[in-house]
Amino acid sequence: METIFQNNMSESIPLLWQKILIAILIGLFVGVERERAKSPQHDAFAGIRTYPLISILGFVTALISSFTTIYVFLLGFFIFGILVAIEYYVTASKGELGGTTELTLLLVYVLGGLVYWNYLLLSAALSVIITMFLSLKTKFRSFAGKIEEEDIFATLKFAIITIIVLPLLPDKTFDPYNVLNPLKIWYLVVLISAINFIGYVLFKIIGTKKGILILALLGGLASSTAVALSFSQRSKESPTLSADFSSGILLATAVMYPRVLFIVFLFNQAIAVQLSVPFLILSLICITIGLRIWKNTHKGNEENLKLTNPFKLFFAVKFGLIFTVVLFASSVANHLLGNNGIYLASFIGGFASLDAAVLSVMDISNKLLSLNVISAAILMAIGANTIFKMFLIGFGGSKELRAHTSKAFIAILITITLFSAYYIFL
Repeated sequence: METIFQNNMSESIPLLWQKILIAILIGLFVGVERERAKSPQHDAFAGIRTYPLISILGFVTALISSFTTIYVFLLGFFIFGILVAIEYYVTASKGELGGTTELTLLLVYVLGGLVYWNYLLLSAALSVIITMFLSLKTKFRSFAGKIEEEDIFATLKFAIITIIVLPLLPDKTFDPYNVLNPLKIWYLVVLISAINFIGYVLFKIIGTKKGILILALLGGLASSTAVALSFSQRSKESPTLSADFSSGILLATAVMYPRVLFIVFLFNQAIAVQLSVPFLILSLICITIGLRIWKNTHKGNEENLKLTNPFKLFFAVKFGLIFTVVLFASSVANHLLGNNGIYLASFIGGFASLDAAVLSVMDISNKLLSLNVISAAILMAIGANTIFKMFLIGFGGSKELRAHTSKAFIAILITITLFSAYYIFL
């Protein structure tokens, strides 16, 4: 066991000083937050100077343990823990209950040891996470005060479909075209539920408008279609926020284009270069209209917003079934028509999964197909995905959401049509 922690003492002195500096910075980083949060009416056991010293203490005991025994580090932790326990007893006797500071002190000691053992990135990342939890105390308390019974049940249901159901599903196909995979289909159900759930948490912690913006940007990296589905559902529950949800859908769509372009670049750089201009135009359309809607939205609506249960499994499952049907239809078309039906197969595939449609097209890009044919096929898949979003918004969203997004999506479809025609008839 000791050999795990032992280090070669031939380590250079400059390297040791670099590590000591990192340990000091980590302690200082946490100490600044603790000093800022310290109440001026009460003396604290540790301040901005103490935390770097504690980190150095952890570093030094780890250094000594490297040429003696790991028990030196553990003994130091034990002795320091006794001092922290005494400090907690004294403060608790004054009526100041809470163990956050005491636990942070022990963690900083461990982080100092991790720095010596070359876990520099891990130690730095943990210090950031610790400081984040410490600085968001008010936000977490406010969020905890807003938690209701249905929120707890929603969390349990989401945990069930993710942690219990998902691993039990078989990762294999059950159809002659090798597309109907229960695990991958349920991944989509989990993704839809996760975006709903994360959005609900963000809305409660940082407010609706900021939550919509953050969720749109992050969701666009995963699935802009899932964001459109989630925000459409929310717009019917809170019509006054339809404009905010509209801009969120457009921003998520804007993020989608560079993500797809990156996928294309990994397979064929020439096609990526050719698609860069239309993709840039499509992103600019979404960003321009989305930001204009965002700036023109009315303020003050979110104060009286009543958020509903974030977990709507039936809603996600219904979308999963639609995805399955369209995916199977696109696979049949591709199988029956072959390369001659690449346009139709790409268009149908874009309804179900844009990434899957693009990957299918790129898979046959090495065959005797021109760059223009491949580029047009990818644009058609994106056009189908845009139409599908309009379908989701039309049947699942509010009237205001349809009005705000329709102009942008029509402009997108016109752009895609023009570039597709240019590539086909060039």
